[in-house]
Amino acid sequence: MATGGGSSTDEAESEKVVIEQRLLKLDEVFVYKIPAMKTADGFFAADWNLATPLATCSLIVNRRDDSLCINIMADRPKANAPPGATESYLFAQSIIQVKSAKSSHKLEHWVEPVVDSSRYFAMRIRDSRSGREAFIGIGFRERNDATNFRMTMEDYVAALKREEKAQVLHRQFEQSSEHQSSEGDGGGEQQPLPAMSNLSLKEGEKIHININGGGGSKRVTPAATKKVTPKKGLVGLRKPPPPPDANVATTRASFTGNTATSNTQEKDAEEDDDEWGDFEG
Repeated sequence: MATGGGSSTDEAESEKVVIEQRLLKLDEVFVYKIPAMKTADGFFAADWNLATPLATCSLIVNRRDDSLCINIMADRPKANAPPGATESYLFAQSIIQVKSAKSSHKLEHWVEPVVDSSRYFAMRIRDSRSGREAFIGIGFRERNDATNFRMTMEDYVAALKREEKAQVLHRQFEQSSEHQSSEGDGGGEQQPLPAMSNLSLKEGEKIHININGGGGSKRVTPAATKKVTPKKGLVGLRKPPPPPDANVATTRASFTGNTATSNTQEKDAEEDDDEWGDFEG
């Protein structure tokens, strides 16, 4: 059984995928042999004899899982090759492993800028064979290269903080989902259901029901008349009445004339009566 467990562990380690990403490459960097720190203020580039660097190399920054690898590469003549052929080799290396929980694993533990310049840094390197650590000085001719180097390390630290926060949120989500699943499966305590009310009749109780007679006539409510509202827009005009017939107009005119004549005669008779009324005996 123990053998089987060990083999599964080895398989899990062998299946682990290691992601390596190149973050920065600079073609020129100066390497200096620096003295020990003289004061607690930090390193000073003026003490490094900047005119005579130890080597002129190139710098490559790679991220490997949670580690940041700063590789300083130098050139040397290539063996068994035509004259002038060179090959690159690892001159010095610094492996940075920042952990926010440990104060000794801050970025300044591996790379520390000098006090008197923005283009020079003191970098902690480690010998993979002996395990010894030492500081070397690195500097850049161009200020932009120094800025890119510093920004690359700051971006690495910011990315680690984001990943740690994402892991915390992921663990909280898994814990909450497991808690909900355990409650759904009946693992948690279930709340009692509310008691049903008793609606049955007690002894001696009666129910009175009033039922309307079926013989009566039902009242029919007339349907409401629907008021027609004129549509918006132009309102149509009524058609004029037809003209009267000629005979009817003539008869009406003669009748009107006769009526006017009779009315005149009656009025004259009344005037005569008034004039001779005093002489009537």
